[in-house]
Amino acid sequence: MLLRNGKKILKLLVATIAAVIVVLFLVSFNGACRHGLNGNVIKLNDGWSISFAGIRLPPMEHVSDFRVPSNIQPGDTIIYERNMKNESIPLPTTLRFHAYHVALAVYVDSVCYYRYGFDRFKQGKLVGSGIHLVNMPEFIDDHVIRVVTVVTERAAAKSVTSIELLRSNSMTDYFVNNSDSITIGLFLMFFGMIAFITGCCAVGFDRAYYRLILIGLFASLMGLWTLNYAKGIQVFSMNYALDTTLEYVSLYLAAIPFGLLIINMRSGKIAPWKMIVLKFFVSIGILFFVVTTILHVTDIAHYPTFLFAYHCYIFISFLFMVCFKVLYDRGAGLQEKILASGTVVFVVFGIADLFRYNIQNMFGLEKSFLDATCLPIGTLLFILLLMVGYLVYMYEELMDKTEKEVLRQIAYRDALTGIYNRAKCDHIFEVLNREDNDYAIVSIDVNGLKYVNDNFGHSMGDKLLCVFADIFKTAFNGIGTTIRMGGDEFVAIVRAEHMSDLNTALKTMVLLEKDAKLPVATTLNVAYGYSVRRRGDAVTAMDVYRMADANMYTMKLASKQQRV
Repeated sequence: MLLRNGKKILKLLVATIAAVIVVLFLVSFNGACRHGLNGNVIKLNDGWSISFAGIRLPPMEHVSDFRVPSNIQPGDTIIYERNMKNESIPLPTTLRFHAYHVALAVYVDSVCYYRYGFDRFKQGKLVGSGIHLVNMPEFIDDHVIRVVTVVTERAAAKSVTSIELLRSNSMTDYFVNNSDSITIGLFLMFFGMIAFITGCCAVGFDRAYYRLILIGLFASLMGLWTLNYAKGIQVFSMNYALDTTLEYVSLYLAAIPFGLLIINMRSGKIAPWKMIVLKFFVSIGILFFVVTTILHVTDIAHYPTFLFAYHCYIFISFLFMVCFKVLYDRGAGLQEKILASGTVVFVVFGIADLFRYNIQNMFGLEKSFLDATCLPIGTLLFILLLMVGYLVYMYEELMDKTEKEVLRQIAYRDALTGIYNRAKCDHIFEVLNREDNDYAIVSIDVNGLKYVNDNFGHSMGDKLLCVFADIFKTAFNGIGTTIRMGGDEFVAIVRAEHMSDLNTALKTMVLLEKDAKLPVATTLNVAYGYSVRRRGDAVTAMDVYRMADANMYTMKLASKQQRV
């Protein structure tokens, strides 16, 4: 009971340490980000006139109030225009806005100050999404700002969320406002890479690390997606096409290690037909990624086109796991319950985010709480619970292997003397028979054991055996394997590299016998004999043992308690 309670306390301690490390990292990094808050931001969301399909709309209270018609096609043009008359703007300024899958040009009056994506669109390539920073002229008071956008994908956003003027081209305030997602993304990426590399290095030694590889791969992909989705990747890259490609690649690929992880977790614990369906879903995910990648690379259709299909695939997969209770069973152990809880948390957050994204995209609720994705938080909780569960899993695996090793050692140990027993001898004989090497076997018999048992009791006889076992082990230490075959019979097995030391070990054994402190008034002496097997000899280890045993009995009969 005490050992069991100790194990529970150790598991709880491991889980607590893991959770504390994650929380400390997130809090410290998030706090560091917020120290750089930049408040020099001027909102320009009002007063924009929008022209589309020959229709010019009057100035709007908020730019996101304009909803792009659902029948929008690649190549359609939308123009956003704002008169800066009577505006007091500090100098210098940078125009900032988030554009989704559009080529765009920014004009002040008739002068173009920024142009992006038109060449890529003409070539049929992905234009991408991102936050654009446009350095404006020194004086924009009483001038007209015009943003011309050309839709490049059917998946283009239904509205522009916000247009701002900055007193510098710094993105500090944006990264601060999105520091939660960016922090989680960075943590997941670095943690995932460490877990993935560790798992790859260790899986060759223990297949249990295969699960760590999947956890690391999934965490890295979700971290990369989070950074791209929150546009935190723009700290490192302003290549909108590449960043957008990475966003979709990481999202589409993440389903594969997640599915493989579920299969690994639930293997042997659910009905065979459920496992077949899980493998089918993973196969669909792999096929989906391969097909969409081919279409994307060949510019037939780009990744964003397939987002709704991917959402449907994920939703159906999640629905199957929930409805058919794939993730949990009552008889599960602690680590399985933790893993199942983490998976359920991720599934719930995943379904919630699917609804959030599609409702936002359908009804244009950019200014609501739906603007922020909750999936990074769900992913973080999932990975945290996964790692806690995995640590418990590895702890249980280690304990199980340790217990098996202890039992194996017990099975090979003589209960009375502590040296190896006959079972170990049989195992060594099997190994020797598979090899063609030199070795020697020594057979030893303790003289006078029957006399001690009859006159002083079996307990004294046992003590006599223990005294000799200690002498035997000391004499052959580092030279041969010491074994008690049973009763008063002992065996030493000496490999080729130590055969030159055999006589030294026997002499040491005889000398130690003379100085032995015995529990009764008698003398300790043994009879021994050995036999050597040379490479190429057509004999088994048992044959060599019998010859050594015969030599021991020859010595026993010839010497009558006198040593050779």
